[in-house]
Amino acid sequence: MKPIPTSLLPRLLSTIVLWGVIIGSVIAQSQHGFCLLIAAAALGSLWEYFWLLKVGNIPRHWHVGYTAGIILLLGNFYLLPLPRLGGAFTAGGGLIFAFDAIVLVVTLIALFLREFVKPSPNRSSAEGIAFTLLGIIYIPWLFSFIAKILFLLPSSSSSLLPGQYYALFLIIATKFSDVGAFVFGSLFGKHLFCANISPKKTWEGFFGALGMSLMSSLIFYSLFREQLPLLSLNLVLLLSLTLSVVAIAGDLAESLLKRSLHTKDSSDTLPGIGGGLDLIDSILFTAPLFYFVLQWLLYLS
Repeated sequence: MKPIPTSLLPRLLSTIVLWGVIIGSVIAQSQHGFCLLIAAAALGSLWEYFWLLKVGNIPRHWHVGYTAGIILLLGNFYLLPLPRLGGAFTAGGGLIFAFDAIVLVVTLIALFLREFVKPSPNRSSAEGIAFTLLGIIYIPWLFSFIAKILFLLPSSSSSLLPGQYYALFLIIATKFSDVGAFVFGSLFGKHLFCANISPKKTWEGFFGALGMSLMSSLIFYSLFREQLPLLSLNLVLLLSLTLSVVAIAGDLAESLLKRSLHTKDSSDTLPGIGGGLDLIDSILFTAPLFYFVLQWLLYLS
């Protein structure tokens, strides 16, 4: 076994604080609290993304991108509680995607218009448009699926946000996968996995991620089975493993981005973890997948 990494304690403390904030929002049953958490994580990570581009000397239009990210998130928070926009497809919901598409299309047009005024357009014009649009889709749009899960089910007298338990299931399955990968990879990792993207990723960490995601998901499901009527034990087993694999892909995606820009972390905001983008990178991939799985389960039910 390898020595305990020095980043373990600060990472543990950061994790405890973050989970305390999430649990506090659940106990408070606060829509505004959840929305604030989602907005802070997404917009903070988008800021870090544009900073990474600046470090890599890559053209970007951060004013346009950040404005689009704010509009996208605020629009989702305002519109999702309306059943026709944020509800199940089977109940005529899902029109929120029309709003998302409008924001992205208008943003794309604005980016092109910005380039029209340049006296001599060149390769940087295309790069500025492409990388700005990538940031909007990659961070605030993908992360908005957390909000879409929160408002997917109709409100009831017992809960303002009945989707919160599904969102918590997603976060637990995803983030405990990250924990398993870090702990088992740090302590037992010998066989490299995707070394061309992340030299510290190992197969020991990969299987540790699967095991931690499976165990944490089963514990959560056993405690809140009644609040998760769309899920069954067999489905939880399958989902936890699938979400863990997708979470690893999300983590590798951000590692690829950082490696191509020659940076280690998106920032040092969170001790032991890095920045906001280092925190949510795996959720950016798992949240959309889980949302569409829930829509499919609603269709079957």
